[in-house]
Amino acid sequence: MDRMVLYKGFRIRAYEDWSGLWLAETNKPVRPRPGADHTDTDAEYIATPSGHPTAEAAIDFIKQMIDGPSTTV
Repeated sequence: MDRMVLYKGFRIRAYEDWSGLWLAETNKPVRPRPGADHTDTDAEYIATPSGHPTAEAAIDFIKQMIDGPSTTV
């Protein structure tokens, strides 16, 4: 069963894979710019690189990625 968590404007989705480990993913929101066409802009995708033993552990990993310097710019 999937789990959804909201964190700092990100919707994090955690899901169990075939092996019983948990993965999580989210998209970085696109910042609107005046006059720019955002209809075909892809948001940055953030995902766990490997499985975690619990949904909470996978979600915590994504939270750390969100709080990292590359997603705050």
